[in-house]
Amino acid sequence: MKTKILSIILIIFTKLLFSQSNVPSDYKKIPDSLYNKTKLYKFIVPKENYSYWKVVNKESQLPETLIYQTGSLKNLIDAILQEDGFFYECEPSGCFSYIVAYKKEIPEYFKTETELQNFIGEIDNLPEALLLARTYDFWFDRKQIIGGAYKIDSKYVYLYLSKFSSCPVNKESFIIKINRKNKEIKYQSNGVYYKSNDCYTS
Repeated sequence: MKTKILSIILIIFTKLLFSQSNVPSDYKKIPDSLYNKTKLYKFIVPKENYSYWKVVNKESQLPETLIYQTGSLKNLIDAILQEDGFFYECEPSGCFSYIVAYKKEIPEYFKTETELQNFIGEIDNLPEALLLARTYDFWFDRKQIIGGAYKIDSKYVYLYLSKFSSCPVNKESFIIKINRKNKEIKYQSNGVYYKSNDCYTS
């Protein structure tokens, strides 16, 4: 029994050591405070100069929820409730988000991942880089730095992010490079760093 426990501890320690050693020392852990995507929209510096814009979330059979807004609504035409958007989630009922933005009085809608990328424009900060990466189905792991690290210079954002499957639980690390000016993204797998036969339920 003791031998089995020691073996399990050794395996866990080896995995942790492997995870840490594969991330260069000049990378920082992505802050846990950025894990909830709804907290990231306030950091967006849009490509265009809008007098007002907002992010809306819509879940099936429920009223829309205002996630974030900035600017003045004065003298603007009411936006029309949209039936599709980006970041489809909330299984099994389904939900999505979209952006409504105004330059003058007429609303402009951003409802796809590509349109979200265009709305963001150049990458000004880490939250924008994370939103861009999410449009490619990457997100960060709060527990393992091999799936949640970053560094930024004047031209690029470099990320260690994860792709996650919930049944069975499977986490694969990816090394990502984002061109801050044109949003070009390059990535390669860094290997699966966590496997389990269990299924994740929220």
